[in-house]
Amino acid sequence: MTRILNTFMILLALLVVFPACEGKPDENPDPVKLTSLPAELNFEAAGGTLEMTITSGIKPTISCSDNWISLQEGTYASNAIKLSVTAKENTGTSSRSTSIRVIGDKQSLMVPVKQGIAQVKLSVDKTSVSFDRFGGEATLTVTSSEQPTVASDASWCIVETGTISSARETKVTILAGANRTASERKGSITVSCGSEKVTVSVSGEAMGSIATASTTVLTPEMVFNAMGPGWNMGNHMDAISNGVANETVWGNAKCTQSTFDGVKAAGFKAVRICTTWEGHIGAAPAYRLEDKWLDRVAEIVGYAEKAGLVAIVNTHHDESYWQDISKAYNNAANNEKVKDEIFCVWTQIANRFKDKGEWLVFESFNEIQDGGWGWSDAFKSNPDPQYRTLNEWNQVFVDAVRATGSVNATRWLGVPGYAASPGFTITGLVLPKDYTSANRLMVAVHDYDPYNYTLNNPLVRQWGHTADPTLRCSNTDEANVVAVFDQLKAAYLDKGIPVYLGEMGCSRHSDADFPYQLYYMEYFCKAAADRQLPMYVWDNGAVGVGSEKHGYIDHGTGAFVDEKAKSLIDLMVKAVTTKDPAYTLQSVYDAAP
Repeated sequence: MTRILNTFMILLALLVVFPACEGKPDENPDPVKLTSLPAELNFEAAGGTLEMTITSGIKPTISCSDNWISLQEGTYASNAIKLSVTAKENTGTSSRSTSIRVIGDKQSLMVPVKQGIAQVKLSVDKTSVSFDRFGGEATLTVTSSEQPTVASDASWCIVETGTISSARETKVTILAGANRTASERKGSITVSCGSEKVTVSVSGEAMGSIATASTTVLTPEMVFNAMGPGWNMGNHMDAISNGVANETVWGNAKCTQSTFDGVKAAGFKAVRICTTWEGHIGAAPAYRLEDKWLDRVAEIVGYAEKAGLVAIVNTHHDESYWQDISKAYNNAANNEKVKDEIFCVWTQIANRFKDKGEWLVFESFNEIQDGGWGWSDAFKSNPDPQYRTLNEWNQVFVDAVRATGSVNATRWLGVPGYAASPGFTITGLVLPKDYTSANRLMVAVHDYDPYNYTLNNPLVRQWGHTADPTLRCSNTDEANVVAVFDQLKAAYLDKGIPVYLGEMGCSRHSDADFPYQLYYMEYFCKAAADRQLPMYVWDNGAVGVGSEKHGYIDHGTGAFVDEKAKSLIDLMVKAVTTKDPAYTLQSVYDAAP
């Protein structure tokens, strides 16, 4: 009986406990998971409205920050809310996306929204593009749904792709370099947009042969009479900073018509417009010259023309940049690249001025050398590779100019030797093959002899046979100058090949030593004139006394910088233009201070 009673009591206790446990509420129920259906929205370009359902344990907060999306919420019930999402029409040229932010019960959700663009069949307005041998620029118009991708498989031309417009059009510019080869060039431009592709064929005319132009011979006397004396507008259009040529960056004012009128009034017949192109040349292979810089050079050439001056245009301090012979003479690939750039640059310069009269002269380079000015170990041990490289460059220059035709077919051309040094020129220069029935080439050299008197820092104070022996370079100053001129005469002038001294002159000396500088200027110029060597005085605009002070004419106004400058130029003009038979080199020598 007792056992039965105990069992009954246990069962009764269980009946009391279990119902109590089953009826106790859950203190931490699982929250309703925040979800959206669908998980993202995708709109067509035309826009419209799409529906979605948000599931949330509480009424969620819903927002979108982009104004092309608007939201309309329904009623929240049974842990769900309907949402109408409306997208405006996408009139742009690229797909767009945003997100709808949903904040629920301790949960948040970002619903992606995307909208495409109207689809336009890819098309290009040209199926082929042809360039003449001078290269240049051509334009394609691409119509596409979105920004296209454009690529060239031709190494001789590049493409520049603009930005697609609201009209779904993209301008593509093709830039081709001048062709200096005898072969026609071919290639293709591929335009892609998504899975669509269009191919445009491109071709470039072969250079072909340059016809021989019939002309009269250019004599030393003709060149001397046309050019002597001449003035260098130095440290001006050749000035450069941070790899970009700039007219005023070295301190000279912008030149004007008054500058050249003043140069003419001072007695000069010619001006050398030293021009650096670095910083104004586009990328390979087209090497397109910047219009603004070329226009400024053309404007200055116009000043010279209006003033009645012969003008020389060259490539100047480019020798320190893309015309670096130290990286070309022993590297065939680099050498070919430089020659391509020379050809393209000079093709463009020549084409710009092809109809100007023969008063405009082109000079290939300035002072090409490897940085050692003839004293580098590489040059001293074997100068021939550098001589040969410069000779090749001069030939490319002549080819480029002559190929443009018109007046350029017979234009006077100046070609310098190594470092523009008289000695290195005589030794290493091989005159380029020309395409004229008679010679139209001139040899360009520079002569600042003796360097220690004219340029060195500090300057040797005096010059000439009457100078203090302790203050001059040597006791044969005059003979040294004459010897160089006689070497040039024997090598070129006596053979009918004109030579001009593209640079010469002397840094300004002190008042005490100035009489010797006057004598140097007169003797140098008279000795040159006697041999029909026209000379261009170097004028960098720098005033004062000391090394590299070569100011004569104010580059902005054309006025003399001071009376001493005028007295030097007056002697230069006198030495070149005086016809009195009593005025001789010996008479100048005898009148030394």
